Amino acid sequence: MQVYVSNREIEQIAEGLVHVACGKPPPKRIDIDAVAAYLGLTVRYEKFAESDPDKIGFTSDGKSALTVFRNGKKQRIVFSKETIVLDSFLQYPCESSRRRFTLAHEISHILINRADPTHAAPCFNRVYDTERRYDLNELRDRMNLSECQANTMAAIILMPKELLTASVRRHFRKSKIPVYGDCVFLPEIKLVMQAMADELGVSFTAMLIQLRKYDLLEERDMAEYFDKIKVGDRNG
Repeated sequence: MQVYVSNREIEQIAEGLVHVACGKPPPKRIDIDAVAAYLGLTVRYEKFAESDPDKIGFTSDGKSALTVFRNGKKQRIVFSKETIVLDSFLQYPCESSRRRFTLAHEISHILINRADPTHAAPCFNRVYDTERRYDLNELRDRMNLSECQANTMAAIILMPKELLTASVRRHFRKSKIPVYGDCVFLPEIKLVMQAMADELGVSFTAMLIQLRKYDLLEERDMAEYFDKIKVGDRNG
């Protein structure tokens, strides 16, 4: 029987890990490689050759094989238990934020598995391709509880509440960021938010999700938005 790991447990494990591995208060950017090292985890990079091209990260259970390219040939490799394997393309500088989140996601799988000793299956992290048609089984696999919990924990590890709150105050000199409707930002606000995401080493979308979760957005009326972007006012 599988032991249930609650969302509150996930939050406390993630926040506690940041404090013991990175210090309190945490730095402006979480060193996710240092977090992996603190946990004694091995991280390897391989060119994935799985039939599913969306697979970009893998946590080994010590039994299941991963298909990779070596010397131009496909090989089925069984890695040691709790070895994290990331697709080698994630090492490109332009993939930095994706690499960091994928590594945090796989670390989260290991922590959740340790919290639930009855669950130790191999875990893949996948890219969600908005242009691809997925069948029901593929969608179910991407949205199962384990994947959702790993994503939740990864986001907290990379963007704990105290870190994101401090970042908002530092960049905006206020406690919340104004948003019009529920997802519209002024152009100048977006530029600052992107600078925040770059500083944190995460994607804009991942940061926005956490800003909403931590109630760091201040909803304002759309009438105010249109008043602020009137051409005459902006040029005047």
